[in-house]
Amino acid sequence: MRITFAGAAGTVTGSCFFVATKGVKLLVDCGMFQGLPELEARNAEPFPFDPAEVDWLILTHGHLDHLGLVPRLVREGFQGRGICTVPTRDIAQVMLMDAARIQEEEEGGALYTVEDALESLDRLAVTVEYGEEVELGKGVRVRFHDAGHILGAAFVEIQAEGKTLVFSGDLGNRGKPLVEDPSYPPKADVLVLESTYGDRLHPPVEESIEELRRVIVETLASGGNVVIPSFALERTQEVLYILFRLWKERRIPRTKIFLDSPLATQATKIFERYTERFPEPARKLFRKKEDPFDFELLEYTLTKAASKKIAEENGVIIIAGSGMCTGGRILYHLKANLPRPESSIVFVGYQAEGTLGRAILDGAFEVEILGSVVPVRAAVWRIEGLSAHADQEILLDWALHADPGQVFLVHGEPHALGALASRLASLGYSVHIPAWHETVEL
Repeated sequence: MRITFAGAAGTVTGSCFFVATKGVKLLVDCGMFQGLPELEARNAEPFPFDPAEVDWLILTHGHLDHLGLVPRLVREGFQGRGICTVPTRDIAQVMLMDAARIQEEEEGGALYTVEDALESLDRLAVTVEYGEEVELGKGVRVRFHDAGHILGAAFVEIQAEGKTLVFSGDLGNRGKPLVEDPSYPPKADVLVLESTYGDRLHPPVEESIEELRRVIVETLASGGNVVIPSFALERTQEVLYILFRLWKERRIPRTKIFLDSPLATQATKIFERYTERFPEPARKLFRKKEDPFDFELLEYTLTKAASKKIAEENGVIIIAGSGMCTGGRILYHLKANLPRPESSIVFVGYQAEGTLGRAILDGAFEVEILGSVVPVRAAVWRIEGLSAHADQEILLDWALHADPGQVFLVHGEPHALGALASRLASLGYSVHIPAWHETVEL
């Protein structure tokens, strides 16, 4: 049995792991690379395996860096079956159709088309619940467990050739309002572990909520706008939940809140189907018919015309995609608000190296947006406690429960990978940071 690290090796994005057993060939995720141009160029590189040979595609969750290349996989010959949780299947439909539309609009050729995306969705034929075991053939079995990252996110346990392999996918932070804490893994022979925040600790969630509240109060008092670049999945819905709570508790001023993202709007509708999967405080809220996705301050702007009218507003909160500021309507709001010292840009999610969001966060004095050089005069905030990813402490605690014979660290930038590797090695674990396209015999 062997694993080929076809993505997320030495970098955060592009999750893709090819597992070849004696009888069955599996792919865990097939995601897009995001960030630096040289990373994004990998999206068009040949796969280090033959897609036609893959029997099963196992999807951990619905973010594009985990499933964004599935239509290309199908286009290049994948005829096997896909398996994921029930919510992930719904999310995949929204995410892949949106990605395909963007691909078709890209200059220089699309990686895939809307037709390819539709065909790939047909391949996601098997849906499971957490804890359910599925026989994949030749004695290979898979079980999905709650990763606590986004709605439907899973880490996967694979039993093959007498070994237990655990792929973490993306592990979640603890104490989040809309997803349960990550489940602990079983004892593993091999652990493939994400390392996005392997070099740092998050502040407590309530502390981060208070920081967000303070930024909102101070910014609105000065007549500025609060601009929140937000990922369509989970982060947007959690920000809405927090804003609803702060408003109900009269801890922020009454002001307009714009959700300016058609994709996030679609994703929010999916979340409303699965409110019984939320932690108890959120479930209780919905049972009382209080809806943090539909309250009087909140306005969904679906059309471009409605989006442009936001520029006429002052003293408002604007949530828009994309989360890393690589495209979408957030660009227009950044262009309008970055030059304003009274406005605040609030980052609540990971910003990959090479993205506009990362440049702003790293202290750029000016940035290029939509063909214009824009000075950065607004206050820039990073609120890490709202992260959907586990920090170093959670990752270590989780890995110790797996007590693996071998650890492979993925999904991290070099410093984060190195820091987590050092901590695990100091505890006596065998740790390897694989290179892109490296194949390892197990």
